[in-house]
Amino acid sequence: MVSVLIVTYNAALTIRECLLSLNRQTFRDFEVILVDNNSADDSMQIIGSITKSLNYPFKTVPLEANPGFTGGNNIALKHISKNSAFIVLLNPDACAEGMWLEKLVEEMENNNELGSCASRILTYDGKAIDSAGDILLSSLKGYKREATDPGLYTAPEYVFGACAAAAIYRKSAIDEVGFFDEDFFIQCDDTDLSFRLQLAGWRVLYVPDAVVYHKVSHTIGRKSDIGVYYSQRNMEFLRIKNVPLSLLIIYLPEIIIGYIVEFCYFGLRHMKWKLFLKAKIDALRLLPAMLRKRKYIIKKVDDKYIKSLITPLFSDRSFMIQKLKKFRA
Repeated sequence: MVSVLIVTYNAALTIRECLLSLNRQTFRDFEVILVDNNSADDSMQIIGSITKSLNYPFKTVPLEANPGFTGGNNIALKHISKNSAFIVLLNPDACAEGMWLEKLVEEMENNNELGSCASRILTYDGKAIDSAGDILLSSLKGYKREATDPGLYTAPEYVFGACAAAAIYRKSAIDEVGFFDEDFFIQCDDTDLSFRLQLAGWRVLYVPDAVVYHKVSHTIGRKSDIGVYYSQRNMEFLRIKNVPLSLLIIYLPEIIIGYIVEFCYFGLRHMKWKLFLKAKIDALRLLPAMLRKRKYIIKKVDDKYIKSLITPLFSDRSFMIQKLKKFRA
């Protein structure tokens, strides 16, 4: 049994197509739990209008407040069937190809070392790759493996993490390491979860045949204030909670380079320096809470193994070119 979790917030323009794409799944042993984070648009009305058109078990959980992506998924998890072996996340602005679930479940069932699998997430027009699994750069920040060429990343491979816009998780692994940290609210939350899985010895596999089309940043927008704030604050949470001290020391020069580049990009180029500084100050304010959480992280692997998962800052030429293009945008 698979439980698909969808968290909506003002998703009226996309949720219909998302839900109907699940009608076409070749794998049929699944249910869908949809949590709505107090949408102010017509999301719930649209969901109600197509419920009878869905050919799978479907449950909605409307909330009276917005606990973010993290809180919404944690609430959805409480409503899954007791016999669910796998948890699948799908963004409301994403549409899945018919064999998406089948390919993800197949890999999880064939490899008990896997705690998660990452989908091949294409942009909605199919002309670029939004995510082919996540990497952790030596600046100790997570990034989606993106590409303007949709023909890249065609082979299965182990990766650092899975983009939660479309990912599968083993329920027993979630039971061990926990689900989402609600202090993150949105942004970097999936990297935090992937880090905890890796520290506990669970591996993550990129599955190129599990294809989803994604309307990227449809909910929060590109370079929006909310996106910039939470990404800049939460990357500090990620480091404080999860990164072994030896690696923090080794990669300190790359971390400093990352600070400089991102301040120039967000603070100077896009004039969001006040927001950038606020994010860092707020991260410091929550430092004691993050340090307490660090004590409860399950660690079954050594620092050498974690180091092997980290991508050196200047090792991937195509990735750096892609980021430089974004810097100029």
